[in-house]
Amino acid sequence: MFYTELNAKIDYSRDNLRWNAWGAYGQDFFRVGQMQEILEFLSEEFNVTEIRKTPPVALEEVTLPKSALSPAQIRELSKISGTKHFSTERRERVFHSAGKSYYDVLRLSFNTLKHFVDGVIYPGKESEIAKILEYCSKNQITVIPFGGGSSVVGGLEVLKGKGQKSVLSLDTTRMDGLIRLDKESHLATFQAGIYGPKLEKILNDQGFTLGHFPQSFEYSTLGGWIAARSAGQQSNRYGKIEEILTCLKVVTPSGVVETLRDPASSTGPDLNQIFAGSEGLLGIISEVTIKIHKLPETRKYFGIVFPNFSAGLNFIKEVNHREIPTSMIRLSDTNETRLYQTLGTLGKKNTPARWLKNKIQNAVLSWKSIGEDKCVILLGMDGTKLDVAQNFAKIKKVIPMFGGLYAGTHLGEQWIHSRYNMPFLRNHVMENGIGVDTMETSTTYDRVLHLHKEGVAALEKSIPGSIAMCHISHSYHEGACLYYTIIFPMDSKKPADQWFKMKRTVSDCFIQNGAPISHHHGVGFDHKSWYEKSTSKPALLGLRAFKKEIDKKEILNPGKVFY
Repeated sequence: MFYTELNAKIDYSRDNLRWNAWGAYGQDFFRVGQMQEILEFLSEEFNVTEIRKTPPVALEEVTLPKSALSPAQIRELSKISGTKHFSTERRERVFHSAGKSYYDVLRLSFNTLKHFVDGVIYPGKESEIAKILEYCSKNQITVIPFGGGSSVVGGLEVLKGKGQKSVLSLDTTRMDGLIRLDKESHLATFQAGIYGPKLEKILNDQGFTLGHFPQSFEYSTLGGWIAARSAGQQSNRYGKIEEILTCLKVVTPSGVVETLRDPASSTGPDLNQIFAGSEGLLGIISEVTIKIHKLPETRKYFGIVFPNFSAGLNFIKEVNHREIPTSMIRLSDTNETRLYQTLGTLGKKNTPARWLKNKIQNAVLSWKSIGEDKCVILLGMDGTKLDVAQNFAKIKKVIPMFGGLYAGTHLGEQWIHSRYNMPFLRNHVMENGIGVDTMETSTTYDRVLHLHKEGVAALEKSIPGSIAMCHISHSYHEGACLYYTIIFPMDSKKPADQWFKMKRTVSDCFIQNGAPISHHHGVGFDHKSWYEKSTSKPALLGLRAFKKEIDKKEILNPGKVFY
């Protein structure tokens, strides 16, 4: 049932994927026809008289140095994967040299990216990965693993290890098949290079779902999810990816690591949890066994309006502490609620019927003492018809406890329709001088309100005139994830410096408040210094020692996370 809303026909060929923006050329923002109105709205928000055009450079204009791989190295690497699966072509090198963060896209679009991979290789099987790592270890070639390329934390930053003169991108996406489906145990084993939609379709066709739907779902891979410890939008029901993970195989320069296929064990530190989040520093994830679920019989996604952010948070706490099963509870703060409400009205004619509907809605909100500080929760439930009906009845009893108003299923249906599409909006606003970036963290319930206030204030202080907002995207028994978005006029002279200041300010805020630098985006290069600050010295020494032992020549994705 999930797959019916997904794009089953995405062409993932590297020629069809945007090299300097989000997504494929065959897809776009679903409200692209209203971009002029959106830009006019944002210009009013920023109090600027005119939105300036900032078109990206052409691929041919990118300043790309000559590949540092020697002719002999190119020949030998081509032998491993086959000539057609190895490339030093311009598009391949540029595409594989950055992720999809605001900073990545900024540098690609304005031709300020300085470092590029020297070649790209597409192994087709595990034995080829082993040969590639062996060759690169002997020849001092840095290897950066690449799946969907959707990192937003500098996970693909082209950095060389000590003594290494060239960089190879190892793209796993040829390895995208189903290896085994265990219907009795509800487990599936896939090659790690499979994209989300293909994986989900294979499972759906057999009556199952993985239930892991990050916003990057259409353009990210199973191995990438594991490497960054990602969280799907329905994680309240299915868990984060490290909870879904049962076992894996990782090809390292020292050999293959394979964890046991078991439901639980007491056999020392859990290797699954060491490799999950390692972002390619410890090896190439080649095979993953994951928990799967029967496709839910039905689902119900709906909106609830609360008088303020605090009331919505108290509702989330109560639902989690009562252990009422949900798939998703997403709470937008006042700024985000207002922005989405305004965007939702653009392009709609104010007919007499619409005027009357709005007047009735405003009267009901006023009667419930819900005013300008209102916040919206989107709540979703999946399961059998009986379970969803029973759990919905429980939710309905909690809503009035915190002054909430049930707003029907329209908001939920809208969200389902657009949930993977919003990143395409960034493509357009960045071409019109407007920056958008996101960052996320988590904390316990007793600190959520304080961190929400501090994080928004830090963002607005870092870029005067910006719009900062936040939503709770994932919640737990003891706390929640705070997901921030900032929209701002890009500095026309030093946009990178503007971004650096913002990133430092909000990251310092997280660490000063005892919160992690990331909940599900990962660490990469961008977050590395804050990760190191918040991790004890003995732990860092241990991780680095493990890295050095398993990757003796230190060729794997140097400069990221803890190394």
